[in-house]
Amino acid sequence: MADEAWRSAVDAALVPIVASLGPWGVEEAHWLPDRQGAPVIWLRVRRRAQAEALRRQVWLLPQVQVTLTRLGVGHDIVWNLRVEISSAEAEAELFRE
Repeated sequence: MADEAWRSAVDAALVPIVASLGPWGVEEAHWLPDRQGAPVIWLRVRRRAQAEALRRQVWLLPQVQVTLTRLGVGHDIVWNLRVEISSAEAEAELFRE
């Protein structure tokens, strides 16, 4: 899959990913490539407790992978994917220190 095609597909998948994870407190998502070029999906919730609860869910990575696959991201990209979770609460603490 061409770089631009999978990047566009990952961008398109962010909205349904946020929508499907909204009940878990996910308010935003973005992605950045890691050092090898594989996407890292960053999910942002409001509270640290929400982030911890979401990290413990075994279905999180597969759900994100399925959404990406349905929107045309190739399996070679999806298998190398990582999901990271941050919280607004933890981010605010970083700026207070």
